[in-house]
Amino acid sequence: MDNYVILGETNEEPQNPFPAPFNSEDVKVMLVSKSSKFSKINGHVLEYFKENPEKNRFVVFKSVNEATEKVISCVEVLKQQFEEPLYQWTRMACIKRIVLWKCEQEGPRDIRVTVEVPVIFIVVSRDPFPGEHSCMSMQCSSDKESAFLPFTNAPRSSAGKSDNKNQERKKNRKTNDNNKWSKPSSEQRKKEHKERNQLLKEIESPNH
Repeated sequence: MDNYVILGETNEEPQNPFPAPFNSEDVKVMLVSKSSKFSKINGHVLEYFKENPEKNRFVVFKSVNEATEKVISCVEVLKQQFEEPLYQWTRMACIKRIVLWKCEQEGPRDIRVTVEVPVIFIVVSRDPFPGEHSCMSMQCSSDKESAFLPFTNAPRSSAGKSDNKNQERKKNRKTNDNNKWSKPSSEQRKKEHKERNQLLKEIESPNH
Protein backbone atom coordinates (compact mmCIF):
# COMPACT_ATOMS: atom_id res chain seq x y z
CA MET A 1 0.00 0.00 0.00
CA ASP A 2 1.31 3.46 -0.92
CA ASN A 3 2.55 5.59 2.00
CA TYR A 4 2.19 2.67 4.41
CA VAL A 5 4.93 0.63 6.08
CA ILE A 6 4.67 -2.43 8.31
CA LEU A 7 5.07 -1.35 11.90
CA GLY A 8 4.79 -4.80 13.45
CA GLU A 9 3.54 -8.35 12.96
CA THR A 10 2.40 -10.91 15.51
CA ASN A 11 1.10 -14.47 15.27
CA GLU A 12 -1.49 -15.98 17.61
CA GLU A 13 -0.86 -19.73 17.58
CA PRO A 14 -3.89 -22.02 17.99
CA GLN A 15 -4.17 -24.32 20.97
CA ASN A 16 -4.04 -28.07 20.54
CA PRO A 17 -7.71 -28.79 19.63
CA PHE A 18 -7.84 -32.35 21.00
CA PRO A 19 -9.10 -33.48 24.43
CA ALA A 20 -6.92 -35.15 27.03
CA PRO A 21 -4.62 -37.02 26.89
CA PHE A 22 -3.82 -35.84 23.33
CA ASN A 23 -3.35 -32.19 24.43
CA SER A 24 -1.05 -32.67 27.41
CA GLU A 25 2.06 -30.50 27.77
CA ASP A 26 4.43 -33.43 27.25
CA VAL A 27 2.70 -34.79 24.13
CA LYS A 28 5.01 -35.58 21.23
CA VAL A 29 4.37 -33.02 18.45
CA MET A 30 5.84 -33.41 14.96
CA LEU A 31 6.07 -30.06 13.15
CA VAL A 32 5.85 -30.54 9.39
CA SER A 33 6.78 -27.83 6.89
CA LYS A 34 6.78 -27.86 3.09
CA SER A 35 10.50 -28.71 3.09
CA SER A 36 10.21 -31.62 5.56
CA LYS A 37 11.29 -35.05 4.34
CA PHE A 38 8.97 -38.00 4.91
CA SER A 39 11.86 -40.32 5.76
CA LYS A 40 13.17 -38.05 8.51
CA ILE A 41 9.80 -37.23 10.14
CA ASN A 42 8.34 -40.73 9.94
CA GLY A 43 11.65 -42.35 10.88
CA HIS A 44 11.60 -40.33 14.08
CA VAL A 45 8.00 -41.39 14.82
CA LEU A 46 8.72 -45.08 14.20
CA GLU A 47 11.73 -44.89 16.51
CA TYR A 48 9.59 -43.16 19.14
CA PHE A 49 6.99 -45.94 19.02
CA LYS A 50 9.66 -48.65 19.32
CA GLU A 51 11.55 -46.83 22.08
CA ASN A 52 8.87 -47.46 24.72
CA PRO A 53 5.92 -49.38 23.22
CA GLU A 54 3.89 -49.38 26.44
CA LYS A 55 4.18 -45.62 27.07
CA ASN A 56 4.64 -44.05 23.63
CA ARG A 57 1.23 -44.76 22.13
CA PHE A 58 0.53 -41.68 20.00
CA VAL A 59 1.99 -38.55 18.40
CA VAL A 60 0.46 -35.31 17.07
CA PHE A 61 1.35 -33.96 13.63
CA LYS A 62 1.03 -30.20 13.12
CA SER A 63 1.47 -28.18 9.91
CA VAL A 64 3.83 -25.21 9.76
CA ASN A 65 3.70 -22.38 7.18
CA GLU A 66 0.57 -23.68 5.44
CA ALA A 67 1.97 -27.19 4.88
CA THR A 68 -1.42 -28.88 5.39
CA GLU A 69 -1.13 -31.12 2.32
CA LYS A 70 2.37 -32.19 3.36
CA VAL A 71 1.11 -33.30 6.78
CA ILE A 72 -1.67 -35.38 5.23
CA SER A 73 0.77 -37.08 2.84
CA CYS A 74 3.26 -37.67 5.65
CA VAL A 75 0.64 -39.43 7.78
CA GLU A 76 -0.55 -41.56 4.85
CA VAL A 77 3.01 -42.74 4.22
CA LEU A 78 3.48 -43.51 7.93
CA LYS A 79 0.35 -45.69 7.98
CA GLN A 80 1.75 -47.67 5.07
CA GLN A 81 5.13 -48.11 6.78
CA PHE A 82 3.80 -49.25 10.16
CA GLU A 83 3.05 -52.96 10.44
CA GLU A 84 0.17 -52.63 12.93
CA PRO A 85 -3.08 -50.68 12.42
CA LEU A 86 -2.81 -46.97 13.18
CA TYR A 87 -5.71 -44.75 14.20
CA GLN A 88 -6.02 -41.20 12.88
CA TRP A 89 -7.97 -38.20 14.18
CA THR A 90 -7.88 -34.94 12.20
CA ARG A 91 -8.85 -31.43 13.27
CA MET A 92 -8.38 -27.99 11.73
CA ALA A 93 -7.54 -24.68 13.40
CA CYS A 94 -6.17 -21.27 12.36
CA ILE A 95 -3.19 -19.07 13.12
CA LYS A 96 -4.17 -15.41 13.46
CA ARG A 97 -1.53 -13.31 11.73
CA ILE A 98 -1.94 -9.67 12.82
CA VAL A 99 -0.10 -6.99 10.81
CA LEU A 100 -0.04 -3.32 11.80
CA TRP A 101 0.43 -0.89 8.90
CA LYS A 102 1.53 2.68 9.78
CA CYS A 103 0.82 5.60 7.46
CA GLU A 104 3.83 7.86 6.84
CA GLN A 105 1.59 10.85 6.11
CA GLU A 106 -0.53 12.81 8.54
CA GLY A 107 -4.24 12.27 8.45
CA PRO A 108 -4.98 8.64 7.53
CA ARG A 109 -5.20 6.15 10.36
CA ASP A 110 -2.95 3.19 10.89
CA ILE A 111 -4.38 -0.08 9.59
CA ARG A 112 -4.59 -3.34 11.52
CA VAL A 113 -4.98 -6.42 9.28
CA THR A 114 -5.82 -9.88 10.61
CA VAL A 115 -5.26 -12.90 8.37
CA GLU A 116 -6.29 -16.44 9.36
CA VAL A 117 -3.93 -19.16 8.14
CA PRO A 118 -5.19 -22.78 8.30
CA VAL A 119 -3.34 -25.26 10.51
CA ILE A 120 -3.99 -29.00 10.52
CA PHE A 121 -3.55 -31.22 13.58
CA ILE A 122 -3.52 -35.01 13.22
CA VAL A 123 -3.28 -37.50 16.09
CA VAL A 124 -1.77 -40.82 15.03
CA SER A 125 -2.40 -43.43 17.71
CA ARG A 126 -1.67 -47.12 18.15
CA ASP A 127 -4.93 -47.51 20.08
CA PRO A 128 -8.57 -46.79 19.14
CA PHE A 129 -9.92 -43.46 20.36
CA PRO A 130 -12.47 -43.22 23.21
CA GLY A 131 -16.00 -43.89 22.00
CA GLU A 132 -17.40 -40.65 23.48
CA HIS A 133 -15.26 -38.67 21.02
CA SER A 134 -16.25 -40.65 17.93
CA CYS A 135 -16.62 -38.50 14.82
CA MET A 136 -16.30 -38.57 11.03
CA SER A 137 -12.71 -37.24 11.14
CA MET A 138 -11.47 -40.52 12.67
CA GLN A 139 -10.20 -43.40 10.58
CA CYS A 140 -8.07 -46.53 10.81
CA SER A 141 -5.31 -47.70 8.47
CA SER A 142 -6.96 -51.13 8.41
CA ASP A 143 -10.47 -51.45 7.03
CA LYS A 144 -11.05 -54.32 9.46
CA GLU A 145 -10.72 -52.14 12.55
CA SER A 146 -12.92 -49.39 14.01
CA ALA A 147 -11.21 -46.07 14.76
CA PHE A 148 -12.83 -45.76 18.17
CA LEU A 149 -13.97 -47.90 21.09
CA PRO A 150 -17.68 -48.47 21.84
CA PHE A 151 -19.26 -45.77 23.97
CA THR A 152 -20.07 -47.72 27.16
CA ASN A 153 -22.56 -45.11 28.46
CA ALA A 154 -24.80 -45.41 25.41
CA PRO A 155 -28.40 -46.68 25.96
CA ARG A 156 -28.99 -50.37 25.36
CA SER A 157 -31.50 -49.73 22.58
CA SER A 158 -29.02 -47.69 20.56
CA ALA A 159 -26.32 -50.28 21.22
CA GLY A 160 -28.61 -52.94 19.81
CA LYS A 161 -29.12 -50.89 16.68
CA SER A 162 -25.37 -50.43 16.41
CA ASP A 163 -24.82 -54.19 16.68
CA ASN A 164 -27.36 -54.79 13.90
CA LYS A 165 -25.61 -52.26 11.69
CA ASN A 166 -22.25 -53.94 12.34
CA GLN A 167 -23.71 -57.32 11.38
CA GLU A 168 -25.11 -55.84 8.16
CA ARG A 169 -21.72 -54.33 7.36
CA LYS A 170 -20.02 -57.69 7.88
CA LYS A 171 -22.52 -59.32 5.53
CA ASN A 172 -21.91 -56.63 2.93
CA ARG A 173 -18.16 -57.13 3.22
CA LYS A 174 -18.52 -60.84 2.54
CA THR A 175 -20.66 -60.23 -0.55
CA ASN A 176 -18.20 -57.64 -1.80
CA ASP A 177 -15.09 -59.81 -1.48
CA ASN A 178 -15.19 -60.66 -5.18
CA ASN A 179 -16.04 -57.12 -6.24
CA LYS A 180 -13.21 -55.36 -8.10
CA TRP A 181 -14.21 -52.10 -6.42
CA SER A 182 -13.82 -53.49 -2.89
CA LYS A 183 -10.94 -52.45 -0.59
CA PRO A 184 -7.53 -54.08 -1.16
CA SER A 185 -6.52 -57.27 0.62
CA SER A 186 -3.57 -57.58 3.02
CA GLU A 187 -1.39 -58.98 0.22
CA GLN A 188 -2.25 -56.03 -2.00
CA ARG A 189 -1.48 -53.64 0.86
CA LYS A 190 1.95 -55.23 1.37
CA LYS A 191 2.68 -54.89 -2.34
CA GLU A 192 1.59 -51.24 -2.36
CA HIS A 193 3.65 -50.60 0.77
CA LYS A 194 6.78 -52.01 -0.90
CA GLU A 195 6.20 -49.97 -4.05
CA ARG A 196 5.67 -46.76 -2.05
CA ASN A 197 8.87 -47.24 -0.07
CA GLN A 198 10.80 -47.75 -3.29
CA LEU A 199 9.22 -44.62 -4.80
CA LEU A 200 10.04 -42.55 -1.70
CA LYS A 201 13.68 -43.63 -1.86
CA GLU A 202 13.86 -42.54 -5.48
CA ILE A 203 12.18 -39.18 -4.76
CA GLU A 204 14.38 -38.32 -1.80
CA SER A 205 17.65 -39.55 -3.33
CA PRO A 206 20.30 -36.79 -4.00
CA ASN A 207 20.02 -37.31 -7.75
CA HIS A 208 16.39 -36.10 -7.81
